[in-house]
Amino acid sequence: MEMNIGNKIRELRKKKGITQEQLASALGVTSQAVSKWEMSTGYPDIAMLPVIAGYFGVSMDTLFNYDADKLDENIMNVLYHSRGGKPFEKAEKILLEGIADYPSGHILKRELLEWYAGEIRAHSRTDLVEKALELGKQICEECEDSFIYLGVMGDMADIYITTGRYEEGKKLIESMPYRYHLDICDKMRCSVRFLKNEERLHEVRSWKQWAQQELVMVCGSEGMCFYEMGDYENAILSFEEAVHVIEPFLHRKLPDEYRLLKHEISQGDITVRIAACYYKMGRFEECDAALEKAYHLIRDQFSDEFWNTHRTVELYRAPYHEMGLDEYKPCI
Repeated sequence: MEMNIGNKIRELRKKKGITQEQLASALGVTSQAVSKWEMSTGYPDIAMLPVIAGYFGVSMDTLFNYDADKLDENIMNVLYHSRGGKPFEKAEKILLEGIADYPSGHILKRELLEWYAGEIRAHSRTDLVEKALELGKQICEECEDSFIYLGVMGDMADIYITTGRYEEGKKLIESMPYRYHLDICDKMRCSVRFLKNEERLHEVRSWKQWAQQELVMVCGSEGMCFYEMGDYENAILSFEEAVHVIEPFLHRKLPDEYRLLKHEISQGDITVRIAACYYKMGRFEECDAALEKAYHLIRDQFSDEFWNTHRTVELYRAPYHEMGLDEYKPCI
């Protein structure tokens, strides 16, 4: 085994298209160590073998005695345990430990970057900026999954723009591929066009659920653009269009994937934004009515205990503060 391991590491590294330095950085060793492995003048510690196998994401039973299927399962377990409403510090610790154990777990690195971007955006955590951007660059160098890769670029653009580096964020966004044209033959469109019966229906429903939720997001973004430009009448029209997309789905049993459509919280968030438009226009009675409606759309989804102990009140307060309604009256 020892006579072949160096050759195998070199083969996998070249196939991945990375340098010895990049591999060393990912594994937390020196580039000299990697060089010795590949030249068969030195060998990884036994404990390092599963980590190397995990990094390359391959099953190498005869060489590494490692099961790639088990690797994927372990990575997803780490991801699962990092979620569930955990505070940032706890989630960061779980993800960092998972990344140390599974260097090829780009989905874990992507999750951590999302946490960093959220903390920077919500709490002005400037101490996380360089750490987050360095992590993003590392993922982009290593990861070939376009879904993860583009998500990382989006998070990095968010961080640049949030921290006042607008041109850098804009440049990064402009380097990303544009929305695929309807005539592009991708897996989703070909499945919807050519498959049959239940298989086709499954793909149609998958596409539909994202199309509907994207319409909500687009209408909301359009409303915010109008709001920021002071065109409050058109902002209200855009926000109301988003509400009209949501309303038919209320009180319907929907899978978790319909997170923007399955409950009144999204409608409440948008209604707060409508209230802000009324306030800016001096239509205070309509503003008050919209705020009252928004509060109950969100509040009535929770018991008193859950509302007070799980900070679900922030679901109402966050858009209230974001829209500058504190200058009108204190938040409930």
